[in-house]
Amino acid sequence: MEFIEYCHDNKILLFVFPPHATHTLQPLDVVMFKPLSNAYSTELARYLQDSQGLLNLTKGDFFPLFWSSWTSVFKPPLIKRSFEATGIHPANPDAVLKKFAKEASDSDSSQSVLSGEDWLKLKSIVRREVKDQGSKDVKKLQQSLHHIAAQNTLLCGEVRGLRRSLAIKERRPKQSFTLQLDEDEVYHGGAKVWSPRSVQRARDRRASQQQQQELEKLQKAEQAEANKAARLCKLQLQRANRIERERIWDENRKQKAAEKAERDLQKSLRDAQKAIQLP
Repeated sequence: MEFIEYCHDNKILLFVFPPHATHTLQPLDVVMFKPLSNAYSTELARYLQDSQGLLNLTKGDFFPLFWSSWTSVFKPPLIKRSFEATGIHPANPDAVLKKFAKEASDSDSSQSVLSGEDWLKLKSIVRREVKDQGSKDVKKLQQSLHHIAAQNTLLCGEVRGLRRSLAIKERRPKQSFTLQLDEDEVYHGGAKVWSPRSVQRARDRRASQQQQQELEKLQKAEQAEANKAARLCKLQLQRANRIERERIWDENRKQKAAEKAERDLQKSLRDAQKAIQLP
């Protein structure tokens, strides 16, 4: 969250790419780094050639060589082309999606049913068979085919990922917890743009989560105190019941002893009376 706050404070729009996708979505990776690497290699070769091998390359020599390469490569036209090549600006998802399109083979062309990954082929069929390409219905059909195919691909990938996750969980039954900053239920393939509104919502969610955690902690403490008081009350009640049982038992014992003494006395009196009556 600290990194998101830094981007928000410095008016930086944060793009979160899906895992393992920077080589196709990151403008630096797609366009900029290769020319930069070539330019640095050229500068390094020139430096070694000019020194005739008499000078060793030190850490202090790195930045001048790198900065010269950087300024020669990072220019507005190439930077704009990098955003265009990745479909960020102007927005063009086909610039990235076409890299993953599979080439049609003879066996594929003979199939009567096309899979969800063949949406480009479906689009080509619609273009070939439908004459009125400007019709709203045709455009709607193409968009629907694209949407359905994309959803199918994403869902299949999600199912495979979940199956792998379940297999890993069965092998290592350990729970892990991550900070969930985004509650959007719509699946975006892992991509996220952290706009100022998104940052504020994340702040609100974090504050709400912290408040909920404090409330749960307080409730647990109160419940623990209540349980402790209940246990103490139960012990006191058990002790009072035990004392009462002992008192009743003692009274019963004394009463039985008194009754036995009374019976013995009466028997003695009867025996004495009988003895007096004998001739």
